[in-house]
Amino acid sequence: MPLALDHRRIGDIAVVTCAGRLVEGAESSALAQLLDELLPFGPYVVLHLGALEFIDSAGVGLLVRYSTRMRHVHGRMTLCAPSSKLVAVLKATRLDRVFESYETEGEAIAAFYERAATADAPSRLSRTEVLCVLESPDVQAYVREIVGRNGYGVLTASNLPDALVLLQATGPKVVVLSAGFAQVCGTNAAEKFRRRVDGLSVIELPVDFSQRDSGGAAQWLLDRLRTFIPRS
Repeated sequence: MPLALDHRRIGDIAVVTCAGRLVEGAESSALAQLLDELLPFGPYVVLHLGALEFIDSAGVGLLVRYSTRMRHVHGRMTLCAPSSKLVAVLKATRLDRVFESYETEGEAIAAFYERAATADAPSRLSRTEVLCVLESPDVQAYVREIVGRNGYGVLTASNLPDALVLLQATGPKVVVLSAGFAQVCGTNAAEKFRRRVDGLSVIELPVDFSQRDSGGAAQWLLDRLRTFIPRS
């Protein structure tokens, strides 16, 4: 099976899912190109290898090369759900010292934030005060810029499972919810999310937030945010 790649962001972490065969040639080049495209947005990558059927020596070499490259810029690339065969190969070649491996995406992402909280090296992962859970990528971008440029550490998520991972990994003080997510109920993820935010400060955006005057919408959000986390 040819290599199939997919990716999404969970907070500042890029999660790249690899399925099929990672071998020298077009497959390795495709992964290298994707990693090159993701790096400018942050050198923090989780490679999900649960559906990877085969990896050759050149493929492992590519992973080593990008892992080293990310460490040089104070980032990291970790592996998620590697096969027992790949784990055995890494141990036999002592390359297990190059990679950190985790069973789940949640564990891998939590490890990024746990390390950043205690590391001396500079990291944009080290402080999260506000988590915004919003469906619209445009509203996400708008809210993140508003909140971040007013001095708050902020992350965004576009679905409840990813938001749960970030809640557990970062422990924000305030959660900003779209009206749609605030009304979701009945699903397993929704119930877990509600239990997790119980006791946290929550700001629910009005249904018409995205259609409001941009200045007025920003001021509305900041006024409410400052009631929970004052800024001078």
